[in-house]
Amino acid sequence: MRPYRVLSIDGGGIRGIYSAVLLDGLAKRIADANGAPTERLDVGKAFDLVVGTSTGALLSTALASGVALEDVIKLYKEQATRIFSNPTPPSNLRMKFYKWIGGCLGKPANSSDALQEALLSVWGNETVAEMYQRRGISLCIPSINAETHQAWVWKTPHDTRENRLQRDNNYRLVDVCMSSAAAPLILPIHGVEKPKDAARHVNWFVDGGLWANNPIMVALVEALSFAPEDAPIEIISVSTCPPFKAPRVDSTSCNRGLMGWSGGIGMMEMALDSQSGAYDYMAKALSTSLAGRVKYVRLSDPPVSTEIASELRMDNPSEKNISALVGLAHQAIDLNISEATTGDKSKALCAQVFSNLQAVAG
Repeated sequence: MRPYRVLSIDGGGIRGIYSAVLLDGLAKRIADANGAPTERLDVGKAFDLVVGTSTGALLSTALASGVALEDVIKLYKEQATRIFSNPTPPSNLRMKFYKWIGGCLGKPANSSDALQEALLSVWGNETVAEMYQRRGISLCIPSINAETHQAWVWKTPHDTRENRLQRDNNYRLVDVCMSSAAAPLILPIHGVEKPKDAARHVNWFVDGGLWANNPIMVALVEALSFAPEDAPIEIISVSTCPPFKAPRVDSTSCNRGLMGWSGGIGMMEMALDSQSGAYDYMAKALSTSLAGRVKYVRLSDPPVSTEIASELRMDNPSEKNISALVGLAHQAIDLNISEATTGDKSKALCAQVFSNLQAVAG
């Protein structure tokens, strides 16, 4: 039986350009090796289910809806400074950092207008159900209901067996992405008017990265729930190359206040990074126990130097940071291609998944 194929993409703000360049480069290298065209590949068509959180939600929705990764990369490069117009300054620039914290006491650092404008230019008012009917690719996007403090996973209506999963049908793709990307302190809580509700009730959402920055467990559970019973499951997971950047802790630095936690951003980064590693470990353990059915691979990331790590803040839109992320992605392309061709059977899965891609329609 044909494998049920899944792509899972982490969150990480502007670092999503790393994931986009990595996936685009891998697909093009494999297409070129097969003598196929390499421009504007429809990478989303390689998968039955795409799952992504925060910036990974933007990427996943783009792939599921048939947007070429070249266009996503262009959006990151051209819109980053507008979306993150007031980025977190490095904590060693104390006066700038104090000023930034002061400016965020009563509001988030950035407006969400630029992000919404950029996403509207891609999807307009297309809804979840309209995209699924057009493409037939399942999509899951983790978020949080800010009023109930409960996880909310946006889903396409892909439960054809019982005709469930209808809750999100009439929500716009733009609002789905903004709900998952509403990082506290950085962007506002995102309000979405409930479709076809006479009372015009508004649901409020916060970044899904707070509980599923690496959404691999969402992807695995969804695949086990909805893949055809006899179908093998193949899952590829992609990070946003989070650098090891934790400062040394000693008897002095353990007494951290607002400054020591980078105005709260440091706590969020610690939570995002730690769960990404933990969920990867759990996914590997579960896929090993389900080895007769599940193949799981987490794409390898290159080592990140201390100098570059200091730049890779999730809201840093500088040309230097974007250039560093693109460079790291090209290193990752070489690394994963090399592993796939030198005996790593799990990485060879990428060559199989991306072997028959066509160009994006139109």
